[in-house]
Amino acid sequence: MEIKVQKCQSCSSRSLRNILVRDHGQKVFVQCRDCGNLVARYELSKGGYFHVGKGFESFLRSVERDGEFESARDLNAKYEATDSAVSNEFAALSKKLTEIFGETLP
Repeated sequence: MEIKVQKCQSCSSRSLRNILVRDHGQKVFVQCRDCGNLVARYELSKGGYFHVGKGFESFLRSVERDGEFESARDLNAKYEATDSAVSNEFAALSKKLTEIFGETLP
């Protein structure tokens, strides 16, 4: 697993903002809060975005945006698998970040 904590290429600030654009595809633009420059742009894969803690409804909006229709049973199973995977991935990421940076992230 390769981990990088982003910073602005122009001013080296780590004060960044994510701007989500929901169009045909979902994109995240990362902007520096200090100098206003664009730092990065990410394009999300299908079903790649939902709010943790907002539950099934947020997941369902993401799937609906992707234009894929599935049975309610399949959608629920997909949500539960995604929710579990996100929690596990974040736990592993948090552990790795602590190993690399200690208790204080850059």
